Amino acid sequence: MAELSRTLPAEDRLVLLPKNPGLFFFFWQFSSGRAAAFLSGAFSPEIELRLVCPDGGGPSQPVRADWQTGRGYVPVPEQCKTCQAALYALRGGSWEKLLESNQASAPLAAGMAEDRAYASLEFHKKVLS
Repeated sequence: MAELSRTLPAEDRLVLLPKNPGLFFFFWQFSSGRAAAFLSGAFSPEIELRLVCPDGGGPSQPVRADWQTGRGYVPVPEQCKTCQAALYALRGGSWEKLLESNQASAPLAAGMAEDRAYASLEFHKKVLS
């Protein structure tokens, strides 16, 4: 319970950040009121994070964690360039959406191997000097 000793924010928040072309990092913080709801048993201690792709990409596998964990990683769904996260908690046997994150774009992986191997003469001069 050392996690609860930190100062809680005034509002709940969920943030989604790109880590690399295949992975997003996310973190959440609950306000004291929401933390009290979890502690009282109003919500199950397990939360679920789901990625939504507004640009029509495929759905991701939900990620589950304890509500006090506060962070995690989720793979970028296939064919998804921009994603938004939603955090759900179980109340009375059904999942209830608690938070939505900002939209984040996954960084693009480099193209074909021959494209990644190309670099300008100026780049090579900087690397070798």
